[in-house]
Amino acid sequence: MATDPLSPNFTGSIGKNNAASQAVLLQTYTGNRIVVEFGGAQVGLVQSIRPSDHYGLEGVSGVGDIHVLEHVPTKAVHQIAVHTMVLFNSNLRGVGIAPENADVVMQGNVFDLVVYSRDSGDVVRKYVSCSYDNGELEISAHKITVQQGIFKALDVQGTGL
Repeated sequence: MATDPLSPNFTGSIGKNNAASQAVLLQTYTGNRIVVEFGGAQVGLVQSIRPSDHYGLEGVSGVGDIHVLEHVPTKAVHQIAVHTMVLFNSNLRGVGIAPENADVVMQGNVFDLVVYSRDSGDVVRKYVSCSYDNGELEISAHKITVQQGIFKALDVQGTGL
């Protein structure tokens, strides 16, 4: 009988006063804060993200053998679907970006999307050098809002998610 609640062979129950439930609760992230950073400065906030990582696995076989011996990664692609991202014009101007229109802001610059833990303030996950791929924008007097958007990151850091 597996006692680790995160184990696929776990057969116990998870209740309110159970040590197993406490272990699960300690590893659950809730209320995280997702920030858009440019050069280390906060320029916006995000309501939610749905990241996906693809590694372009290729099967490798031995000489004279048609069976795959292992799958090796060939290219890491980090894609982040964003729901409701707000970029504040005053913050953009503060880091030297003149938000004359959404094309200039979204296509000409790369941002970091950083997920901070609400409890500790630590970085849970950081998507480095994100470029805007496509989406729906809304432009108003004091902010640019991405209702739905797709970003691609050059790298991912952090141990969460």
